[in-house]
Amino acid sequence: MHVLVIAMVLGASPLLDSEVSAGVGVLGTGYTGVGARLGDAFVTPSIGARGVFGNFVIDGAAFTSSPLRSARASFSGTASVRIGATGERWAVMAGVVGQYAPDARPRTLILPTLRGQVSFGQVGLSLGVFDLLGLVPAHLSVDFGPFTRGRFSVGWVAPVGLLASGELSIARGFGVRVTAFAFRLTNTETAMLVVSGTFGAGGAR
Repeated sequence: MHVLVIAMVLGASPLLDSEVSAGVGVLGTGYTGVGARLGDAFVTPSIGARGVFGNFVIDGAAFTSSPLRSARASFSGTASVRIGATGERWAVMAGVVGQYAPDARPRTLILPTLRGQVSFGQVGLSLGVFDLLGLVPAHLSVDFGPFTRGRFSVGWVAPVGLLASGELSIARGFGVRVTAFAFRLTNTETAMLVVSGTFGAGGAR
């Protein structure tokens, strides 16, 4: 009996798939002060890769942000690496995310990053802390799918905000993912829209 259970666990497909992604987005930030409101917009090309080796997961991503107007803002680069584990119904990854901005003080910023997921079939939950390359401080999302042609999720961003993501399977091993979020933290407002192509064995599964 124990041998049968172990065989079933080891033979089960993991929740996460190996994939490579590349995309581009627009990031907007706004700052409210005494009698003034300032804002900047950035274009953000990004790449990412996740490898799943049995139950072991390694995940890495990077993006650069370049201002659409250079008067107030400057270029920055961000990268993250996370390791973790996945089973048939769950996954957890933890690591670090770092940002380099030559005109900022300090120029470098390093934060922890964490993401956990659990699936109950066609519905699941995901929790992230400094997720999405550190751009989202914390979120709790409800995930729907996978369906025949894709999946989607919607969630709450702390303290006040929303996060939504959807992925559509275009062909076997290829999908298109759209991610958007907006939130307010103290006197700062942040919003972002990213469109990515995903390549992997799972596609938008």
